[in-house]
Amino acid sequence: MIEGPIGAGKTSLTMRLAEHLEAKGLEARAFLEFDADHPIRTEQVDLLVGREPAPKAYGLDPWARLAAQCVVNRGVVLLDATLIQNTLLPAFANGASEAQLVDLATTRLAAVAKANPLIVYLRVDDMAAHLENLHKSSSRDWSARNLAWIDGTEWTRAKGKKGLAALVAFHEAWQTWIEAWLAQQGDTSLVLAAHSLEIGPLSQLVLKHAAKPS
Repeated sequence: MIEGPIGAGKTSLTMRLAEHLEAKGLEARAFLEFDADHPIRTEQVDLLVGREPAPKAYGLDPWARLAAQCVVNRGVVLLDATLIQNTLLPAFANGASEAQLVDLATTRLAAVAKANPLIVYLRVDDMAAHLENLHKSSSRDWSARNLAWIDGTEWTRAKGKKGLAALVAFHEAWQTWIEAWLAQQGDTSLVLAAHSLEIGPLSQLVLKHAAKPS
């Protein structure tokens, strides 16, 4: 699972890693955030693409089905922005308690445990500079939608912030929380610096983890 803040390079890394593994003669399948055939459907992605919500599709069954398929196929499956970015982060933004966040995460990891999951989180060191640059380099429409989203969250309303300042404060708080949670996951997670990864060493880490008994 490739995770990290917006603009951290999750999607490009997912694609590059899949291509690198395939070039080595290994079976790898990458499911990008907005792929129509993504095995894990989330409410957040449905919202972003304008799809009708389907609450029954957001449960644990798709995670368990994916794990079963991974056990049979034995290839490496790469999920872009699925667990943290599009499942946990929206709950955090909407005021979920720590206990609720942990439950969301642990139940999904338990459902996919047979597949021996590994979370790779791309950490951003200077969140303010990162988000300011991202908004400067993005379209006005995207920037407006992103700021409208943060202004509409329970987290922002509770903090009394708006706009880019709210977005920065939110992502700083979220990254702090998620890093603390990942630190408790032992060798099932990696926290790496965004935009500075070499694919070769990362692919070796992924393969080494995949070889461990689940």
